[in-house]
Amino acid sequence: RTFSSPFVIGQLEFGRKFFGGLDGTYRLYAWRNGQATAYQNEFDSAAERHSGWGASIDQRIGDATTLFGRYGKTLSGKARFDQALTLGAEFGGSAWNRGADGIGVALGWLRTSADFRDNATTLDVDADGNSDFGYTPTGTEQLAELYYRMRLNKNLELTPDFQLIRQPGGDRAAAP
Repeated sequence: RTFSSPFVIGQLEFGRKFFGGLDGTYRLYAWRNGQATAYQNEFDSAAERHSGWGASIDQRIGDATTLFGRYGKTLSGKARFDQALTLGAEFGGSAWNRGADGIGVALGWLRTSADFRDNATTLDVDADGNSDFGYTPTGTEQLAELYYRMRLNKNLELTPDFQLIRQPGGDRAAAP
């Protein structure tokens, strides 16, 4: 249903120079997914509409250092998470004589939606007598990420990535 219920995103982007002329990129965006699957019935072929907005900032603060931040909010649809915030930094490889490489670190928080918190403990779509999620979501899912971006040539980069997820799905009892 790509043409009848498309995923559509619009973005406004502008650049500014701060910190002695260092580049920064700032974005605002809005999106609508016309064929999203609601968390309450992942087995159902029916689709619902999800929509939201977000903001993104990338700002260089030194010759080889860029800070970034992202925020997104769901406006409609039944989603497990309704807000996301990520903050991080990338450091260029000049310090180790690999100027086109970079190492990055980021932290993220995804807030469980009120609908998901209210419904997860009682939802039994497959009618097997057990809660589909088996826990009471609270708070946020928390993420930490470390990556290395290695430029192999002008057309190819390789990026190994390590991610740690704490409280997956907002489940405080789940192991990282």
